[in-house]
Amino acid sequence: MKRVENLQENLKNLPKYTLNEKQKEKISLALKREMKPRKRVDFIKPFTAFALLCATVFAFILSSDSESNNWFNELRQSFRPQVELTAQQAETFYLPHNNQEVTGIKGKVGMLFNGQFVAEDARRGSKMMLYFWGDSSEFAGKSYRVEARNTYDEKIMISEGTFDGFLFGEDIQQILTSFPPFPNEGEWQLSFYMDDQLFEEFKIEVLPQFPKTEHYTLINDPMELTVDEKTEIYIESSVESGKEIEVKVLNKKGSIVSEHVFIQNGGSTVAGSFIYHYQGNLKFPEKGTWALLINGEKTQPFKN
Repeated sequence: MKRVENLQENLKNLPKYTLNEKQKEKISLALKREMKPRKRVDFIKPFTAFALLCATVFAFILSSDSESNNWFNELRQSFRPQVELTAQQAETFYLPHNNQEVTGIKGKVGMLFNGQFVAEDARRGSKMMLYFWGDSSEFAGKSYRVEARNTYDEKIMISEGTFDGFLFGEDIQQILTSFPPFPNEGEWQLSFYMDDQLFEEFKIEVLPQFPKTEHYTLINDPMELTVDEKTEIYIESSVESGKEIEVKVLNKKGSIVSEHVFIQNGGSTVAGSFIYHYQGNLKFPEKGTWALLINGEKTQPFKN
């Protein structure tokens, strides 16, 4: 800039007979145009626009409601690379000796547990039986492990140990074990190994985490409930809220669809903290997106 000013001053000081004022002005303007950092300006403009766009989106996310946050998370997930899970879907069948229902591949491997797995919830997999079909001599002294992998190629170890020789019948190896919580909902492929050799694998669907607030957690998954039918529901509370709590069902627009009263029904100690149990009935009139308002605390939106 100083260089341009010096040139302008020199132009003004030139003898009058060399250039007239109009000519001097033209030269000065031409010099200014030539000395502009064009490339930098051309770069800064789109960069500034992009920065403003990012700031706007970020501000929108911070100020938006839970449903918008869910939408943003789903959008972000959709851009993650995915892998194909090639195993067959798990089936439900019954054990031949006691008619108990198990999930897996009939005649190969099965799991006996309570209901479906739910993301981030340890209760569903806290205790279960695994069954491996085959000749008893085939398992003697060998190890097993169960690994899980989802469509985003996240992998977790969910169980490992040795065959202890306790057989359920003559051709089924029975193992008492537990699974850690699945970190995310969606499709997962379970691979069962015996001495590092793949024994069998199948796919299962892990349900979304239970709806919860700061102090309250619904311990029934809405996707397991029958539409337009009253169902007995349980809620856990980390705080003592009296003998009753108020539960309101909200639709996608945030309007109250129904109101309910849940009654305290005992409690239990979990990880050194006392958890209060509440029991009541809920009904979702149709399939859709909902939220619960539990004693004034609102859950994230969820689908049934």
